[in-house]
Amino acid sequence: MTSTHAPSLTSLASRCYRLTASGRACVDLVNTKAQTAGSLSRYLHDVLEMCGTGVWFEQLQQFMPPRSLDESLRSLLELGLIEAVDAAEAPSYQPPARRRTPSRLGDLTRV
Repeated sequence: MTSTHAPSLTSLASRCYRLTASGRACVDLVNTKAQTAGSLSRYLHDVLEMCGTGVWFEQLQQFMPPRSLDESLRSLLELGLIEAVDAAEAPSYQPPARRRTPSRLGDLTRV
């Protein structure tokens, strides 16, 4: 049985995520010497830390494989450690400009 509250992949993309108060507390706890057993997996911890005050899905995609990112976001949302942010509250994000590549094979082989 699937949850009716789990966001679909398309709803996860093109969104911004940030830590909730619980997420901030979790990051603060994990980054101390008093780290408890059973803490988050490395992927979950990485995504959690990257969310901070706000990070766009497209930025997260640059650092994680799609399936791991999808599963991590879903888990962190379900745990209440991150939340999706309305575009008006989210930090601005400009995708990196695409690098121009030589249009002809000859441009690559000239010495």
